[in-house]
Amino acid sequence: MKRGYADYEPLTPGRRAVTSIDRLRRGPFRTAQLNLVGWSALLASCLAAWLLTRYAMQHLSGPGWPPWCAAALPLGAVFVIDRRRDKALRAKQIRVRLAEPTDLEALPAIEKSGDVAFREVGMDLVADSEPPDQTAYLPACAARRLWVACDAHDEPIGFVRVELVDALPHVEQVSVLPSQAGRHTGAVLLAHAADWARGAGYPRMTLRTFTEVPWNGPYYERLGWRVLPEADYGPQLQALAEHERAFGLTRWPRQAMVLDLTGPGVIY
Repeated sequence: MKRGYADYEPLTPGRRAVTSIDRLRRGPFRTAQLNLVGWSALLASCLAAWLLTRYAMQHLSGPGWPPWCAAALPLGAVFVIDRRRDKALRAKQIRVRLAEPTDLEALPAIEKSGDVAFREVGMDLVADSEPPDQTAYLPACAARRLWVACDAHDEPIGFVRVELVDALPHVEQVSVLPSQAGRHTGAVLLAHAADWARGAGYPRMTLRTFTEVPWNGPYYERLGWRVLPEADYGPQLQALAEHERAFGLTRWPRQAMVLDLTGPGVIY
């Protein structure tokens, strides 16, 4: 996998700001659905926490800032709960299906779309490399090892392609349009691939990725993948590593990772 742009937040400060403003526009407590009674109860909780802590600080001759921290705790709790619910809701709204031949035309552009992120971190070799022709996806599509995430119009916005390497499922590529960042589309795609592999009786699955690129190795680690020692490589996985070395990708640290399919599923 030369490039992998699964579901990382926008890299530039401007795009981060746009994402944050969009979230605020939808409302910081959009899934809490607080009505007048709910907001009244929340504000009453904040006031009660402030009064009780202030009373305790007066008797203990403590500093004046703890009451304000206590008053903010109910608001913080609602924000955290809301954010977790929102993530789960947005993940459930993503529709993933097996790719069809008519989808293949869109996949090279999706794979290429994340190149701007690699260019921003100085990895021009990756950004300048051409994605495979759409015919390269045909074998995985025919073998039902290619899944696409779709928008409301059933148009692909991301995909995951799985091949067999050393008789194990191997994530050859996972890509999501950067415009879809923040929806956990990549995690959902990987979860579908893992569910398929688990259902087919495979004990684990592998991938190759960059070690230090935030949306590669660290991202997969958060989803439950772990580094696979080179001593445990099979012959085909070793051949993939050698091919990457010949291509020049190893100027940036690369690694193989493995996901145990005998435990719980991929974390969203």
